[in-house]
Order: sequence, then structure tokens, then C-alpha cells
Amino acid sequence: MKRIRSIFLFFLFSILSCINPKKENDYFFAIGKEMTHDIRNNPEEIKRLANREYEKYKKSGDIKYFISSKQVGLVLYSKDKQKQIPLFFELMKLNNGRFDYISMICNNNLAAYFEKTAPDWALKYVNAAIEASENMEEKYSLEHLYHFKGRVLYNEGKYHDAMILFQKALEIFKERNETLYIASMYNNFGACYDKLNQLQSAITETEKAIQLLGNKPNLNNNEKTFLNYMKEGLAQYYMKEGNYRKAEELLLSEFTFSIPNKSYGMTISSSKCLLSIYESQIINPEAKKEIIQSLEKIEPKVHSIENEIGLNGILQDYYLKTDNTPGLKKVSLRLLELCKRHETRNRAEIEANLEFADQYLIKSANQESDYERRKNMYFLIGMILLVVLFSIITSLLIRMKKRKDIMHDKEKELFAKEKIISENEREILEKNILLQNEKINNLYLNLNLKTETEREFLNNIKKIKKLKNVDTEEVLRDLQLKMNNLIMIDKKNNDLINESSNENRKFIENLSQRYPGLTDQELQLCVYFKLDLTAKEVSLLEKLTVGSIRVYKTKIKTKLGLGKEDSLSETLNNI
Repeated sequence: MKRIRSIFLFFLFSILSCINPKKENDYFFAIGKEMTHDIRNNPEEIKRLANREYEKYKKSGDIKYFISSKQVGLVLYSKDKQKQIPLFFELMKLNNGRFDYISMICNNNLAAYFEKTAPDWALKYVNAAIEASENMEEKYSLEHLYHFKGRVLYNEGKYHDAMILFQKALEIFKERNETLYIASMYNNFGACYDKLNQLQSAITETEKAIQLLGNKPNLNNNEKTFLNYMKEGLAQYYMKEGNYRKAEELLLSEFTFSIPNKSYGMTISSSKCLLSIYESQIINPEAKKEIIQSLEKIEPKVHSIENEIGLNGILQDYYLKTDNTPGLKKVSLRLLELCKRHETRNRAEIEANLEFADQYLIKSANQESDYERRKNMYFLIGMILLVVLFSIITSLLIRMKKRKDIMHDKEKELFAKEKIISENEREILEKNILLQNEKINNLYLNLNLKTETEREFLNNIKKIKKLKNVDTEEVLRDLQLKMNNLIMIDKKNNDLINESSNENRKFIENLSQRYPGLTDQELQLCVYFKLDLTAKEVSLLEKLTVGSIRVYKTKIKTKLGLGKEDSLSETLNNI
């Protein structure tokens, strides 16, 4: 048996050693790195890479290359999420959990797509992506997934939970010395503290983030943009604190940076804060006018619906306050059109989300991939089933043995306890029997003594009758002595008589509780029937006719639910 097990384990190890999850995941990661920014913007180059991977699949039959070809092909639709998302569903189904890297990128992209429209779905997918990343040795993108999940939790109002995720991400970013993301995590801490009404902590964390990124040499444009984005957050905290001069300084810096860099979302948000300051705290109509003119210039260049709505909302508010009726009318019509477009797009996106989910669930139940028909995959699946079966059988045998040992120990323990209890009960029973026998023997002796005394008493009376010359006083003295002897004998028997009376009373109480329909007379008769006395014997004791006793006995048997042939005495003795 041991030899067979050793051969099986060696064979299993040989098969599993051919499968290297790390190598496969590294391959998919390398494919992702190969698709640089330039390649991603070149559809022909993307198609070439996808075809290259598919040719590898046709030559080798290895499902890895078929999946990598699909991985590359997804990039073609990166600017059209409604076409790309169903393809992620398809790729996730095709992968079926085989390769953690593919599971990670699919779930990550699905989570990003549903982040705003369906946060619950986003959380579900990002959790799956984190699990897949944690399963990999290299933990690809784990820090970004922690960051992403923290953002989802933040948007859901779970600020403490979000900070835990941001802290996890920060630790990894520090290990990899990624200054931009380290600063981002501190900025996130500031945002969480702000929501938790800890304003000073929010300012401290955000200042730390700005200083950290600002001290980095040779910032690229993305880093400069994010630096100014953090300045806006800090400015808002200063506004809450009442330090409007500092807030104005930061916002003007951001506003000045955003326009030439075409960061129009930043332009709109910073201008909104500046206008608020200039209207209520630092009155500056000229500065307000300059901001509005800047917004009017960039309005045709803004193409995001959300940014267009924000920008026109600012203009509408300004025109309303300055009595600019033509401008107000124009902007109001524009806003109405934008809101309709925004609502239509949101509705279409939600419907698309539901449709994608339905399509994926239906297809996931019916779709079969062509690689599953190949013999090598059948062989692999068969071996996996054998391993699972062997593991299950081994586990069951171990459990059965443990259960058997436990049951055996419990039975031994129970048997020992029962033996002790049985011996104790036997000893008690033997003592009770000896005690009862002693009482009965004493009763017999006393009864015999009483009988002899009574007989002698009667004989003395007979002698007195026969004698003529009798000393009356002496006779009475003798009779009194014998009468006292009889009384003493009865006293000796009182304990046993009382014990018997108590037993009868308990018997009647139990019988009455069990059969409440029995009358007092019937309960009393049951005492005699328990002793198996005949009707004649009972009639002498109760001064009833034999016929009445028999009628009572029949009624009692009926009330006890006994048949004609059933023994009343046996039934009563069992109570």
C-alpha cells in the first residue's frame, strides 16, 4: 500500500511540476508591458500582436496563447467601454479562473466600469481582482487594487475602511519608492479625515502629500497635474478653517496651471471655489470677471458632458447675478440640452450594465471553448479529478478513523460509567432488600408473638369462666399486663404500617394524576386490585357486595384503557 501511494505521489508530482503558474502569469504580464502607449494608439500594431499570439495557439494548442490573443485584442476597444466590457466578460469566462493574472485584469476593468453606476458590483469585482493578485507570487498591481477598493469604499461613505486599504497600498508604494502614489495615499488620508470632521489632520496629511511630490525633481506633466489637484483639496480645507488668503493663493496657482494644460475639469472646480471666495469673503468683482471670461473662452473646447454642465452652471449663476439676460437665456438652453444628454447617457449605461450582466450569465451557462475538446486537456482534467478523488477518499478515511476512535472512547467511557452506576444501584438495591427482609422478619416475629399473647389472653378468660373462686384483682392485673404486651407489639409494627400507608398514598396520587377520571372509591379499590385480591376479599374489607366490586373493576379497566383479557394487577404494579 505504501509503495502504491509513493508511486502515485511521484506521478502526481511529475504532472504538477510541468505546470508553472508563476511562469504563465509572468507571460501575460510581459504581454501587457509590450503594449506601450504608442502601440495602444496603433490599431494595426495591436492586430499584429493579437495574430501573433493566435498563431502560437494554432501551432501548440496551448490555451495560454489563445487567451493572450484575446488579451491583446481588448485594447482595440479601450475607447469604447460598452463594446469592451462584454469582451472582458467573455475573456473571464474563457479563462475560467485558470490564470490569476487574467482573472485580475478582467475583474479590475469590470470594477472600474461599474464604479460610478453600480458600486456594489464594483466592490464585488475589485475583491475578486485582489484575491487573484494575492494568489500570485509577484502580487501584480496589488497596491493599485487596494487603492481602487479604498476609493470605492470612500465613495460609499466607509471612511475608516477606506483608510485601512489606503494604508495597505501605501506600504507597498513605499517599498517600491513610487513618490506619486505615496503622495496620493497621504492625500487620500486627508480626504478621509475631512469627511470624519478632523480638519487639522486633513490639512496635515494633504500638506505632507504636496511637499513630498513637490520636492521630487523633474516632475512630468501628470505629476504636475496631480500636484495642483491636491492644492485644490488643501484650499478647500483652508476655506473650512477660515483661512481664505491661503485658499485663494492655492486656487489661483491651480487655475493658472490648468488652462494651458487643458485640464478643464480642474479649471472649472478651481474657478468655482475662487468665485465663492470673491463673492462672500474677499470681494473682488474684477477677479470674478476675469475668471468668467476665461471660462467663456474655453467653453467650446470642453467636451466632457460633466465638465460642460459644471462650466455652464457657473456661467448661468454669474449671468443671473449680473442681469445678463441674453447670456442667461443662451446658457440655460445649453444646460437643458446637456442635462438631457447626460440623463440619456446614464440611462443607456445602466441598461447596458444590466444587459451585459444578463448576457454573461446566460453565456456562462452554455458556452464551451474549443480547447476543452482536446485530448491533452481531457487528460489533465482527468488527473485533477483523480487527485481530488484520492484526497477526498483519504480525508474520509481519516475522518472515519477519527470518528471511530472517538466513538470507541466514548463507548468505553459510557460503559465504565454505566458499570459504576450499575454496581452502585445493585449495592443500594441489596441493602434495601436486606432492610425490607429484616423489617418483614421483625413483623412476622411480632405477629407471632401477638398471636401467642392473644391466644393466652383468651385461654385466661376461659379459665376465669370455669373457676368459681377467683381473685378478681389478681386476674385483672394479669389481663392488664397481657393487654399492655399487645399494645407494645403494635407500637413496634407502627413504622412498617406507616411506611406501607405512605406507599399507598403515593400510589393513589400518581394514579390520580395519570387517570384523573377515577373516583376516590375507585382509587381506593385500585390499592386492593394491585395486591391481586379477589372480589370476595375486597368486599369483606370495603363492606361492598361481590357484584359491586366486579362492576368497579370493569369500570376501572375501561378508564385505564385495558382490554377484557388484560391484567389489572400487572398494570397497577407498573405505576
